[in-house]
Amino acid sequence: MTSINYFEKYGGFATLYPLVGEFYDAVLESDIVAYIFEPIRMEALIEHQTKYLAAMMGGPGEYDDAKLKSAHSRFKITEVEWHEVVNIFIATLNNFKVEDEDIKALARLIAARKSLIVAE
Repeated sequence: MTSINYFEKYGGFATLYPLVGEFYDAVLESDIVAYIFEPIRMEALIEHQTKYLAAMMGGPGEYDDAKLKSAHSRFKITEVEWHEVVNIFIATLNNFKVEDEDIKALARLIAARKSLIVAE
């Protein structure tokens, strides 16, 4: 977790749920990564990702790196796909008026888990 509570700073679940929804709307419009999400129940994924992001941002809950790796391993995510999703996430944070320094900090938290998500 992070020492700064971004979860509280940016309005908790009231902000995160629509943020994650907008993020996945953009992901589903991407020519690069939309295919990955076709077989997935998006409502459940949005709910799960909102909780995961909340925990990562210093809010309630926890996240497990082993589960993260397991959940992504079947998709064989490439570097190009990784960068596309990260760029969409950063654009979404910008749309929600997250401060630049906080975006950088959140991007570092995500980047620290890249090896759990991108196929070797």
